[in-house]
Amino acid sequence: MGKRVRPGPSDSFGSEVQRQFAGLADQWGLEDPVEDGFVLPTVTYGDGRLTYDWMHNQEDRLLSVAVSLVVAEGTLSAYVDELVARAGLGSRQQVRTSAQTWHALQQSIASHVDWLGKLHPMLTGPETDSFLERAGARRFSADLD
Repeated sequence: MGKRVRPGPSDSFGSEVQRQFAGLADQWGLEDPVEDGFVLPTVTYGDGRLTYDWMHNQEDRLLSVAVSLVVAEGTLSAYVDELVARAGLGSRQQVRTSAQTWHALQQSIASHVDWLGKLHPMLTGPETDSFLERAGARRFSADLD
C-alpha cells in the first residue's frame, strides 16, 4: 500500500501554488503573489495587464485558474481548461482539476503550471486579445454604471 501524502504544518494551498509556480512567475516578470481567502482561497499573480488567479474551491474540492487580460473595453477572462481546449492543445479533461486530497491538489497545480507554460506565449503576444476572444473568454466591462 502506498504512503499517504499529507500536508505538513506549514503547507497550504497558497504555499504550494507559490512553490510550484514561482519559477515561471519570476521568469515572466509577474509581481509577487497576493493571497486572498474572502470567498475562495485564491493566489493571484499578475503584471498589471495579465493576471492568473489560482482558486481552490474547498467545497467542491476543485482547483481552477482564471486568466484575465485588461483590454481597452474592460477585461477578458477564461479558465485554463477552456483555453487549452480552444487553443487546440488538448481536451479540457487533460487539465487536472481535482483537489479531493492534498496529493490530488498538488498534481492539479502541477498540471496547471505545465499548461500555463504552453499557453503563456499565446497570452503575451500581439494577438492575445483576439486569441482570448476566439477562445470564448468572457468580457467584463470597465463601466459599472
